[in-house]
Amino acid sequence: MVKADGTFKTWKFSAKNVHDVAYTFDPTYRIGEAHWGNIRCIALVQEPHAAGWMNAARYAAKVIETNSYNIGMYAYPKMIAADAQDGMEYPMLTLDGGYDPGFRSLFIHEMSHNWFFGMVGTNETYRAFMDEGFTQFFTCDTWESIEGRYDIQYKTKSEYVNHYTRAVKARESEVFSGYFNSVNKGEEATLNTHSDGFNGAIRFGGGYGQVYSKTAVMLYNLKYTLGDSLFVRAIQNYFDQWKICHPYPEDFRNSIIQFTKVDLNWFFDEWLETAKTVDYAVKKVKKVGNSNDYKITFERKGMQMPIDFTVFSKDSAEKSFHIPNTWFVKKTSATVLPRWIGWDNVQKTYTATVTVPGGIERVVIDTTNRLADINMIDNASNKNISVGFDSKIWNSPDRTHYEMFVRPGVWYNGYDGVKVGAHVNGNYLNYKHIFDATLWFNSGLGQGNLDAHTAINNHDAVSILVNYKTATDKFMKKSNFYASARELDGLSSALLGFEKRSNNDKNRLYMQVKSMLRDVDNDLNYLVYKNEWQLHKLNNSLTVGLDHNYSYKKGTGLITLALRTPALFSDYDYTFLTFSCVNKNTLGKINLNTRFFAQYGTGKNIPFESQLYVAGANPEELMDNKYTRSMGIFTPFNFGNVTNNFAAGGGLNLRGYMGYVLAEIDKDGNQKKNYKGTTGASFSAELEFGKLIGLKKAFIQNTFLIVPYLFGDAGIINNNAPADVITFTDNVIADAGLGTAITIQKWWKLQTVKPLTIRVDFPVFINRCPYAETDNIQFRWMIGVNRAF
Repeated sequence: MVKADGTFKTWKFSAKNVHDVAYTFDPTYRIGEAHWGNIRCIALVQEPHAAGWMNAARYAAKVIETNSYNIGMYAYPKMIAADAQDGMEYPMLTLDGGYDPGFRSLFIHEMSHNWFFGMVGTNETYRAFMDEGFTQFFTCDTWESIEGRYDIQYKTKSEYVNHYTRAVKARESEVFSGYFNSVNKGEEATLNTHSDGFNGAIRFGGGYGQVYSKTAVMLYNLKYTLGDSLFVRAIQNYFDQWKICHPYPEDFRNSIIQFTKVDLNWFFDEWLETAKTVDYAVKKVKKVGNSNDYKITFERKGMQMPIDFTVFSKDSAEKSFHIPNTWFVKKTSATVLPRWIGWDNVQKTYTATVTVPGGIERVVIDTTNRLADINMIDNASNKNISVGFDSKIWNSPDRTHYEMFVRPGVWYNGYDGVKVGAHVNGNYLNYKHIFDATLWFNSGLGQGNLDAHTAINNHDAVSILVNYKTATDKFMKKSNFYASARELDGLSSALLGFEKRSNNDKNRLYMQVKSMLRDVDNDLNYLVYKNEWQLHKLNNSLTVGLDHNYSYKKGTGLITLALRTPALFSDYDYTFLTFSCVNKNTLGKINLNTRFFAQYGTGKNIPFESQLYVAGANPEELMDNKYTRSMGIFTPFNFGNVTNNFAAGGGLNLRGYMGYVLAEIDKDGNQKKNYKGTTGASFSAELEFGKLIGLKKAFIQNTFLIVPYLFGDAGIINNNAPADVITFTDNVIADAGLGTAITIQKWWKLQTVKPLTIRVDFPVFINRCPYAETDNIQFRWMIGVNRAF
């Protein structure tokens, strides 16, 4: 450092018992200092951030104090917390981003590294779990000592949001949720793995995230196994024994076993050397004769663990029991039952006999929720199921229960009128047994768009829609089974499917069977495209498809390929091979989206609803969107000699021709309507320029996404009769114009309502002028709710 008189000032740094070093410099640093005993705790913050770091030095001192009591005495003379973009640890120096109180968890994590990475000296590049995992455990343990059981809950200006936002336990957010998110997807990891063996670990991928979460969960389960006091003393002994000594996994294992004098080899074998998981269930509760005795049967589906369970009696009393799995019995006030010795397929069930004078109301395994049971739904005799109001406010999933949510269901279409009912949905960890179901009672009030010949009272009395999906990772990694059924808007339909994703999630292979039927004349009154569905015919089909996502320097793409054929009992015979490729390219302040679509179809008897439509989605595809599955929101129409104002992305997507029959005289002099067919190809492009328009108002910016674009579409479709040699329309069909997509991103205070995109297109140019129109270039407009892109 050059002083004002031209001489130099020299800084000398020294540190004892460190194996890494870092420096940080900034001329704007503001310095705060606090002490715990003789330990200096220093906060270095960049001047613009200083207001958010007023408490930083004092909080650092609190962390040093807490960890020194809970783990072992801090051995260094100082701790520096330096303002940075993210978090990183070095001996006596941590880099920490954020502001108080948001940075507190990060402070605890990075400083706690000084006990394991720093003083104990574990090697993260060799066995990451010994550093990151132990630190993650104490991130939560230290938080609970300083802040309490719950994360900081930030209040909003909305009382509705505050009311339906659940408080989150730190133990869940810091430890258990990460582990459960991994193992319920079949992504178990073996902890005693070289740190390079986790397939990259970029953004904690490849299983590397489990060196944090699974290790912390393992330590909670070790605490559950040993009892609180013995566990704490064993960890403190490990720290004292191996401080400044660079232990390996076997050193930690031996330290715990030797101090506790408990054979824990079974525990460390399972948690460190395998990818096994814990899964217990309460199978049966049976009263023994006329006595007060009950037999409770438990089942083990994974690794062995001791079991704590609580019996809740009908007279509101509670009795706690403990089932050891070895000769060791932890310090407990619970009634100790005979041992359950078993592993893998040996002794998978256990029956406990208990005396409960008041009669059993409920049996629950581990009411402390430390046991890492990966399916806690069956951890109680009458299942752990919760039911609440579907507030549409986001909350972390609850691993302890299968969650169900209920809300009123209100909808409308032009034939049923106002539909009133109830909607219920449920899931376990947003991954297993995901379902939603809606039941409506159709009032007939407010009917519209019906002609004089319609039997207005013959609409469906009730409507029902059910969807279900669940992970099937035990059968095949990254796979799902899904199903749906409906009696809705004049359509009876059912679907069963199975999908498998690649390990990188870029590919999806699926197979599904589907059945559709409109069986009474009144079912046609629901259609947007009038008379484009054949009555009394089963449309059963089998589809096999492949989706492939990819990315490149300037954008992303999606390729889809599907083969569809009739299934058993179908009244049709047809085969469709469909291919599409959608690319989204970012070119500075403009985006270029392109779509290539092609379909080859054969057959003599082809359903109207499943054919390829020139202008947009076919009637079958319209059924998948609640806004287009029935007329009412959009006016019904027949294809005729003019274009109309309805837009539905799909098919060949030649949007300028919506409503027009595309009449053509064939070689025999007969008029052929080419608005639908079986074989065709198209190319569409949209040039988005919304980024060139600055939207200043926060309400518009946060609530609406407005994307104007220029578009052009061109394609061909077959004009041959079924079973004839494929021929195409005489000329390429094309359109061009200007459009705007308006996406409602935020619905008042509701956080989980899906965004809605409303599309307005102005296809001012079409090269095939309809019979009743005079100019290829003229003002045309259409509105819809989805985009083919």
